[in-house]
Amino acid sequence: MNLTVRVQNKLHVCIMVLAFLHFFVISAAVCCAQESEVRLASNVIPAAGFSYVESGKKSDSKFAMHGSDSTWPIRFTQDQFSIYSTVSLLTLEPHLAALRTLPNELREALQIEVAESPVHIVVLSDRESLDQYAKKILPNAPSRQALYIRHRGPGLVLTYFHKNWIRDVRHECTHALMDASGMSLPVWQDEGLAEYFETVGGKPLRHPSHLKSVQQQIRFGQIVDLQTIETTEIQEGLDGKGYRDAWSVVAFLLHSSAETRAAYQLYLKEHQTKRAAGLLSHRVRDAQIDWRSQFAAFYRNTRF
Repeated sequence: MNLTVRVQNKLHVCIMVLAFLHFFVISAAVCCAQESEVRLASNVIPAAGFSYVESGKKSDSKFAMHGSDSTWPIRFTQDQFSIYSTVSLLTLEPHLAALRTLPNELREALQIEVAESPVHIVVLSDRESLDQYAKKILPNAPSRQALYIRHRGPGLVLTYFHKNWIRDVRHECTHALMDASGMSLPVWQDEGLAEYFETVGGKPLRHPSHLKSVQQQIRFGQIVDLQTIETTEIQEGLDGKGYRDAWSVVAFLLHSSAETRAAYQLYLKEHQTKRAAGLLSHRVRDAQIDWRSQFAAFYRNTRF
């Protein structure tokens, strides 16, 4: 009888321990999932700290080869960007200068402190591979041309290579750099800035898909209303018009006049320093900027 009781007691203890371990594992998994946030563009970060490695080949390029074997055929670092790719270096290399200049472009245009924190960039060969990779990291990740995934560690940008790859990667890296720099902006501004900086060649006003559409809107008297954008609650991200309007506001503020640029730069600086920046429309009003007339004149008369 005593033996039976002891066995039952031990079984009871074992069951309690297993139940506790099961609860602990599930809780840890939920916490990890909650610490990642998809921003149109993670969670699992590839190992970092390697320069260019291409399996079975030696390179005479300026990217030094060192490190160890990796599941990634190509791994290299460009300043604060660590790149993990299944696409050849020869394919990527012509575009890398436009990536390296991005942090300084943000510093100069916005007059904010841009963190030098590492950003990890994955480059896959096609859209299907990107979707599969993203789903392994976050099962609910949306299907996109590129994703930035915010994580408690380095930012992770997922892309696949195509003719406009550099625009995609600059867009998502703008999100990563702004996040790392403590810039917590409304979604429409965050996307407007990313759209602005995605353009390559030092001509952010000549956006290939937005500029003509905005100019056409102006011809029909359709002026973007800043107060409406600010007060509209965004649940599922922006649509095509939302991206266009957000870009047009950012481009106008940074290029219309010294007054609009100074007002926006001060607004961003106060956001970064966690001061009460208030609504951007109030900042524009206080700077005595006539929004409708100046916005329309800028896109109607400026030679882009």
